[in-house]
Amino acid sequence: MGACLNPTADMRPWFNVEVSGGHAELTATTYLHGWYRIREESDGDLTDEQLATAYTDEERSAAWITYASDTFATPAAPLSAFLATLRQIADHPAYGRWKQEGGQPRPTGARAEMRDDGRVLITGPFIRHPSDRDGDLLQSVELLYGDVAALLDAVTALTPGR
Repeated sequence: MGACLNPTADMRPWFNVEVSGGHAELTATTYLHGWYRIREESDGDLTDEQLATAYTDEERSAAWITYASDTFATPAAPLSAFLATLRQIADHPAYGRWKQEGGQPRPTGARAEMRDDGRVLITGPFIRHPSDRDGDLLQSVELLYGDVAALLDAVTALTPGR
C-alpha cells in the first residue's frame, strides 16, 4: 500500500502519483475520470469493446498508450505536467528513503521523444503487466524508483531552450 500524493498545480488535470517502497504509480487522471463517468452512465454493464468506444476524444488523449514491452506514450499533456510528475516522485520522502536504504539508479538507457500529438514516447523504464496489449489505453503505469533519475534526465532534455 502506498501514499496517494496531491497533484501539484502543474500536474493537474493530467497526472496523479501514488508512491510506495520501490516504485510509483502514475495515473492518467482525466482518463480515469472518464472510466468512472462511463461506468456510472452504463451501470457497469459494458463489454471491453463498448467501454473503449464510450470515451470522449479528450479522455482518450489523456490515457497512457502501450506500444511494446518497453515503450509507452504519456497522456497528451504539456511537457511541464509530466516533468512535475517525475519531480514529485524524486522529491518525495519515500524516494529519499529508498536511496538511503541503498537504492541505486539503474542504467536503464531511458529514452524520451516528443511526438507531434503532444505525447512523450518513453522507451525503457516502465513495468509492463502481462494483461497489457500493444495499443492499449491505460489508466496508469508503474515506474521503478531505479528508473526515475534516468527518465527525469531524458524528459528534461526535451525542454525547449535546453
